[in-house]
Amino acid sequence: MRTIGVRSNILVAIAAACGVIAALGRPWYGPPLPATGAEMEDMFSGIGRALLDPGGTSGWDALQTADRLVAGLAVGTALLLVLALIPAVQRFAAALARWTALATVGVIAVELIAGPDAAPMSELRHGGLFALAAALVLLTCAWTGATAPSRRRTPVKAYAPPPPPVYEGGDERPVQY
Repeated sequence: MRTIGVRSNILVAIAAACGVIAALGRPWYGPPLPATGAEMEDMFSGIGRALLDPGGTSGWDALQTADRLVAGLAVGTALLLVLALIPAVQRFAAALARWTALATVGVIAVELIAGPDAAPMSELRHGGLFALAAALVLLTCAWTGATAPSRRRTPVKAYAPPPPPVYEGGDERPVQY
């Protein structure tokens, strides 16, 4: 099975960072409907609203200060992966890219688990799920891109042909049977 290369991983990581930032513009939380008493129906209607309801508070408004942290970590990860293409700083930039991608996933997960401060906006919407998915793709690409072998320039060895074979006896030709 063939895997994608380091440069392709970096391009996907840039796209995932853009996806995290785009998800901040989508609704993260919305108002829940009042309970009807039918627990299963309430649960499935909540899942449907989380995936399909276009209304709600965007991530930029709901996360207050964490929104800039999430955006900065995502952009920082993409920039560090681009810097990892330079052999002189590859080791340091790639290792730091792993940590910033992991921090991006962590901040988004904490914000999704903690929920908003306002009780009327307490139901999850698709923007938060999309941000979490894009952050996981960013983490995967950063991890794969960071584990790429270093590309140090090694001097090219001059070709030295092997010595000619030595045959038994004084004859220079091989014995044929």
